[in-house]
Amino acid sequence: MSSSIEIRDLHVSFGGLEVVRDLSLSAAEGELVSILGPSGSGKSTTFGVLTGAVRATSGEVRVGGRPLGDRRDAFAFMPQKDALLPWRRIVDNLTLGLEVQGASKKAAREKVKPLIGQFGLDGFERAYPFQLSGGMRQRAALLRTVVQDRDVLLLDEPFGALDALTRADMQRWLEGMRRRFGWTILLITHDVREAVFLSDRIHVLSPRPATVVRTVEVDLPHPRTLDAIADPELARIEAELLAVLLNTTPESHAHAS
Repeated sequence: MSSSIEIRDLHVSFGGLEVVRDLSLSAAEGELVSILGPSGSGKSTTFGVLTGAVRATSGEVRVGGRPLGDRRDAFAFMPQKDALLPWRRIVDNLTLGLEVQGASKKAAREKVKPLIGQFGLDGFERAYPFQLSGGMRQRAALLRTVVQDRDVLLLDEPFGALDALTRADMQRWLEGMRRRFGWTILLITHDVREAVFLSDRIHVLSPRPATVVRTVEVDLPHPRTLDAIADPELARIEAELLAVLLNTTPESHAHAS
């Protein structure tokens, strides 16, 4: 099954509060598409619709060209915090999602085992989360997410809590890993440079109620390395996105009115 995703004319309201209005965006199979927008603009609400935590007022979601309907096993979701359980060893955190889905502990460990080295966690299987660095914890959380073999990964600010150097290292790591595995990813981020470095396409949202006000294609070759940061095209795209964001903050709308 293709792992493309398309959101069409999504509307979400809570009581009389309209949170998302006429939102449409897409990611083709193997693409990483970022969603940028002001805080509180409805980015996480949109992810909530995809995971089933939020009911849409109207609109359609299609995965692999087919309506999502009540199916929620198309998406693997990684929240902002790693959410590793402190009382479980790393190997047992990695298998948690599979166990929740009904896999035996033995089967889950067999499925996780080949990925541990590729995610830089060799030798830490028996460690507890507090014994790992922030970057290692995020890699563990991502492994736990991708091992579920879902069509699309939903990453909600996965590196937002990391220091700048660790975040940059994780961005380069994710760029390499997603090219290797061919993941389809929707990424929520507030980091413009992160969005440009990682993305094939970037959707900028308006303040609430959220709708797409600009879509920017990032036509830079993959894999992207540190050299890409010095590319004038990257700087141009960053400047374009910052200009759009500065003109879509709630404050700018208030001044305009």
